Amino acid sequence: MYTENMFTFMRKMKINSRMIAAITVLLMLCSGVVPLSLARAETASTADGKAETVTQDCTITLPEELSGKEYRLTDALVESYQSFKSGQSIQVGLPQNAQGLYLEWFSPSLRYTVIQYDQSGAALSEAGASPYLNAYYPLQAGAVRVSVSFTGNASLSTLAVYGAGELPGHVQRWNQPSQADLLVIASTSKTALDEFFGVIATYACNHDIPTALVVMSPNTRSAQQELLSALWHAGYDQYPYFGEFTSVNDKLYGMVKNEWGRKPTLTFITNCIAQYQPKVIVTHIDDESAPEGTAQFTGEYTLRAAKDADIMKLYFASESGGTRLSYDTALNGCSGKTVLELAAEAFALCPTRHVYETALIPSSAFLLAESVVGKDASGDNLFENIDTATLRAYVDPTPTPEPTPEPTEVPVAEPTQEPAGEAAASPAETDGTQGSTGAQSAPLEMEQLASLVLRIGIAAAGGLLSLLLLFTYGLKKRRRRVRGSAVALSLLPLLLGLLATGALIYYDKQKDAEEAPATTPAPTATATIAPTPTPEITPEPEPEPEEKAASADDAFYRQPGDPEEVIFVDEENGRWEYRTDTLSIEIDRVITDYVNRSGRTFPLVYFVAHIRMREIDQFRTVQAADNRNGAGAIKPWVLARRNKAVLMITGDNLTESDTQYKSILIRDGKVFLDSAKSDIMAMYPDMTMRIFSPKQVNASDLLMDGVREAFSFGPTMIRDGQLTSVNIDQTARIGNETNPRTGIGMIEPGHFVAIVVDGRQKDYSYGMRLSAFAELFVKEGCVEAYNLDGGVSACMLFMGEQLNRHGNKRVGTIEDTYQRRIPDGLVWGYSDTVPSEQDPIYHRGEG
Repeated sequence: MYTENMFTFMRKMKINSRMIAAITVLLMLCSGVVPLSLARAETASTADGKAETVTQDCTITLPEELSGKEYRLTDALVESYQSFKSGQSIQVGLPQNAQGLYLEWFSPSLRYTVIQYDQSGAALSEAGASPYLNAYYPLQAGAVRVSVSFTGNASLSTLAVYGAGELPGHVQRWNQPSQADLLVIASTSKTALDEFFGVIATYACNHDIPTALVVMSPNTRSAQQELLSALWHAGYDQYPYFGEFTSVNDKLYGMVKNEWGRKPTLTFITNCIAQYQPKVIVTHIDDESAPEGTAQFTGEYTLRAAKDADIMKLYFASESGGTRLSYDTALNGCSGKTVLELAAEAFALCPTRHVYETALIPSSAFLLAESVVGKDASGDNLFENIDTATLRAYVDPTPTPEPTPEPTEVPVAEPTQEPAGEAAASPAETDGTQGSTGAQSAPLEMEQLASLVLRIGIAAAGGLLSLLLLFTYGLKKRRRRVRGSAVALSLLPLLLGLLATGALIYYDKQKDAEEAPATTPAPTATATIAPTPTPEITPEPEPEPEEKAASADDAFYRQPGDPEEVIFVDEENGRWEYRTDTLSIEIDRVITDYVNRSGRTFPLVYFVAHIRMREIDQFRTVQAADNRNGAGAIKPWVLARRNKAVLMITGDNLTESDTQYKSILIRDGKVFLDSAKSDIMAMYPDMTMRIFSPKQVNASDLLMDGVREAFSFGPTMIRDGQLTSVNIDQTARIGNETNPRTGIGMIEPGHFVAIVVDGRQKDYSYGMRLSAFAELFVKEGCVEAYNLDGGVSACMLFMGEQLNRHGNKRVGTIEDTYQRRIPDGLVWGYSDTVPSEQDPIYHRGEG
């Protein structure tokens, strides 16, 4: 009897608990508790209205043979990539709030499709390949997986997925121009920015005149990316037409002419003119005053192609020109910024240029070379004497009411918005960033109202549920009395509801407290006093570098109040220094004693350079040969001065000699040798130096990792923090104890050590065996160290003067001590302060 009653009681309790659970879920759904966490998560990721990348929440699956290479697609580097072939695919599992897929290709490809799938595996949509290097694909509602399927060879640099919110300004969504009234023909991605950024911003973005840009030679993928980013930032959304002309040396006109070819160049430009049917063409000057050989050749053949076309006017970019554009007037459609302000912001998007330049100053002077509508009189408009009514589109750049109030709004409400830098990045964004605080307050009020309703709803739901439990369960008498435990259980929902409400109130207060500092600086008097610097404070990526600098020790770089370049030379005491915001070089001469294998003591002189850099582009390689074929050699001081090198040391002798002992040689992305005979040292884009054994890696792998410089000489002295266990003193060809030495080591990413030892001069500097040379790098704290070409090739140059020195002895043996000509060098920094080849040279490296 007791068992039966217990069974009946438990069954009723089970039914009641199911009913209670159902009521609870129903009430929670009605009050919004269930989706609350999802809503909070979404608002957290889009608190400022901008979509964030959710790539880290995706599941990216590559073909089995490429497993482990996903990092090449998610490292945000366009120079690294993964190659695919027909039949392969990338599978991307999507998080719930994904809104778009963004692909950045290493090279153009039309051999892929993008397919979206729902939860059941059914295809929602299929999109063909985009003709653009950077392509955006909106995701369909219900898409849980995306497949990028390849029908041919393709190389992808970046795969990113964006969550809910307004897409950030750097996400490019291009259009394809069909015809244009203005055609700009540039030689390379670099010269397109230097000479024509102002023209495009003035006429395409300010006047809305249909404009097409043709780029004959794309340069590197980084150069293309920087051009696209700068144009998009200015509000230009017509995708450039990139040609496929290449030259090993863009500076030399004769070399460009031979490698591009006269007939292919003329045919290409003629076809472009026929396609776009422009009224005005702008290109480079066709003489030696052009910025480089590619520009001169482009200008020359554009003029020839335009002779037989129906062109109204043709201009050359030239300081001798009489037509000058004003770049200090606020533009329409560009957030009221001037061309110079836009150029300053665009320059921040071009890191590879920062080594050579301090600003982007686009050409503003143009020479009228051809005209069928007469000469320019006013000299301030490329479309002078052309009726604007005949253009396909034209907007009179009369200032609109919006730009006027902006100066008053900037200090009051929007100083923190202006520095965002990406406000004018795309046509779609421009309108969105012009809203006032009043417009933004409506969503804020709605959010606060919704939050209040949510709190009340949760508390009320808890109370109602407790009442139901009390009447159905808690207040029912058992054995003629009400049980306290049942009452307490019934009141639990009310308690939870009150706790949840309290938690929400606390969360909102914390959120308000966090947001308060963002509004506090807005009314500061500082912004009001100097509205002009505001655009320059826009590149306030300075906070970010400062944080990085703290870890790299800010004291080594240029200090506030210092000139842009700090150069210190104390030859007597053997100390040389160079500092900028992104590069620090400190060199010490060490004079000591050396004990050779026989136990005898000799003098020893060596030079230790500590190099700290914040950008990988502070490092580069240089070659002696104009055709960059890896052979040919010149004196080190000539090579250093020709390339304006702040610091240069010997390289690995490239293909000039000893290729039978070498493995992989890569310079500026070009493979000279891909073998497996000795250790390889590679400079990675994350500012690390890595050493590989033969057969551990091949040239293709290094290129796909984003490596543009790889060396083969050796031997390895330190690898992964461990001094080599190999008896390197017996290394063939270079084991002689009296040899001069050159080596490179790394202490941490971005902090390198270069050491050059003088040798074969017993009264000045004896030289060093390799094992002792390796110990020098251990002493400096290196975790990687690699031997480079030494002997009579060993050299270290600072600001065009050689620091180390050889003798003047040439006997054709290992006793030789003179400065040999070298084919290549490792270089840090670029400075116009470095003397030219024609300037006096005081230290050639020979005693």
